[in-house]
Amino acid sequence: MYSQGRSIDFAEIDIRIQKFIAREVASANAEGVVIGLSGGLDSSVTAVLCAKALGSNKVLGLLMPDERVTPKEDIDDANQVARLFDIKTESIDIAHIHKGFMRWLQADRLAEGNLRARIRMCLLYYYSNLTNRIVIGTGDKSEFLIGYFTKYGDGGVDIQPLIGLYKTEVRQLARHLGLPPRIIEKKSAPRLWESHEAEQEIGVDYDLLDSILYCIFDMRLSPEETSKHLNVSQGIVSRVLSMHRQSEHKRLQPPCMLSLLLASQSKKIE
Repeated sequence: MYSQGRSIDFAEIDIRIQKFIAREVASANAEGVVIGLSGGLDSSVTAVLCAKALGSNKVLGLLMPDERVTPKEDIDDANQVARLFDIKTESIDIAHIHKGFMRWLQADRLAEGNLRARIRMCLLYYYSNLTNRIVIGTGDKSEFLIGYFTKYGDGGVDIQPLIGLYKTEVRQLARHLGLPPRIIEKKSAPRLWESHEAEQEIGVDYDLLDSILYCIFDMRLSPEETSKHLNVSQGIVSRVLSMHRQSEHKRLQPPCMLSLLLASQSKKIE
């Protein structure tokens, strides 16, 4: 369905993203980048773009599975991408770290899942400090717009190279980059708990999700116009819009009382 959307020159996008990555690394006076390699589409595409932009010797891929919820094939896929593009990796099973937290915490599937994401963020920044690298985000526009990421987890990064591309476009970019078909066609699966798959949790497949988001945010259609244009129920469109609105806090800086602070400082100066 999203084939009705915008036309993109992926060779040009490839070059533009590479330039963006190289510019941001240079601006930070960093030695390179560190990225979480999950074996999924977004992280694989981002890692390859980083390797092309900087040279594979400046990319460190962290594999951070949890043996209780991460399938072996995800680890195999991450290692395959690393081998194909000569990316150095480090692997840390976060199960024991997670268990350490849960010794003192109440069990809850969602909270524990977000804890896994935040443990991974901490490890990425540990290696970032250790090796003078910046942390590369792997989020795409689809998930950013509906808030499908963990605040201060996979959302806690320095730059987001793919944030301008919908998920379906990231798949097309993956084809352009020559990633293995298994990676390209792989279902999005955050693996924050056992058998955790994105489309199942979101309740809408990515092709339809991207079509709805494109109509609303790129074509500027109303929810009613979007429903008619795509021939889908208004209920589905409303569900997507609701996810966007409820996740607004994830896309903004934390609210602060800056005006009061500045007023207070101004009085002190007077």
